[in-house]
Amino acid sequence: MEQLSLMDFQDLCYSILSGERSVQDTIDVYNNRRDVLNKLSFLNHLLSYKNIHKDNLLQVLHKIYLMFRNKIIELNQNQNIQKMIERNDKEWYTDKTEITIKDPIYDGFFDHHSECNEKYDESCKICKKIDLLVDNEHNIPLDSNIESSHPLEKDFDEGITSCNESIQYIQEIIMKIENTLIKYFNSFNLYQIIDLSMKHKSLYLSLIEGEDDTIPENIHKVFSNFIYIHNLFYKQVIQYYNYLSTIKQELEKKCIKIKDLKQNLQTIAYIEPKEEIMFYSDDEDNEDNEDDEDDEGYEEKQLYDENQLKLKEGIIDLHEEDDDDTSIIDRILKLF
Repeated sequence: MEQLSLMDFQDLCYSILSGERSVQDTIDVYNNRRDVLNKLSFLNHLLSYKNIHKDNLLQVLHKIYLMFRNKIIELNQNQNIQKMIERNDKEWYTDKTEITIKDPIYDGFFDHHSECNEKYDESCKICKKIDLLVDNEHNIPLDSNIESSHPLEKDFDEGITSCNESIQYIQEIIMKIENTLIKYFNSFNLYQIIDLSMKHKSLYLSLIEGEDDTIPENIHKVFSNFIYIHNLFYKQVIQYYNYLSTIKQELEKKCIKIKDLKQNLQTIAYIEPKEEIMFYSDDEDNEDNEDDEDDEGYEEKQLYDENQLKLKEGIIDLHEEDDDDTSIIDRILKLF
């Protein structure tokens, strides 16, 4: 793009604050060779500066808005201008005798703007990572070092948590914008300033029947320029509000998608990390044989116990090999 010979930013702001230039008029801008004339709107001229773009336009308009706020406060202190304001109040049947313009931007507003973008970008990064993992699900190794029942469950939980936190944060900012900025602009009464934007300096002088060099020559343009800046500023706030609503909706969709993926996990072969899987060897077979021998010994002992005859406090062993009746009688007699 060809370089343009732009007005100095300070000069541009002064020209609209003093009423020398109307915001609604185009601005003549030549190229550096001064052989091509471009007619730019005030907004396009602002965006032609290298350090002004859509991401910080709201902040720039806020600064210009505050310049006009200070300018109108200064004009409001002029007694002759105050007389015109009082006259307008009577025509509108209102007791209001001064123009009140506040700074609608609350503390930390622009910091919240950066944090919203950071949270959104971080959540999108995690969601993109999950998409890649799901696409490559078949490459997950069998012995993955995992702690849950599924190799991707930890990533799913991370994505859901990140999205929910970002959604909640952005929603809080949206509500704050509704309750402060949008409420301010919706309740702002422009009728007084619109009326003053149609009154030239000559009407002020005729009202006081004298001269006043402190009244700007184009005082009507000062008020009309404020209306244009007020409207541009308000529109940019609305655009930012809808931008936040859009990215919040995108994160909500991503969160729903991850939840659906988690509920519909594809079958993956994996090893439970907390379960011990037994692999058998020849040594273990020998141990099993020894266990079998122990079991057989136990059964023999049990049979031995069953072949005992209890008499009073003595025990007589009745094995099949003791067939001699005399031997049995002798054992009985020894007990007495």
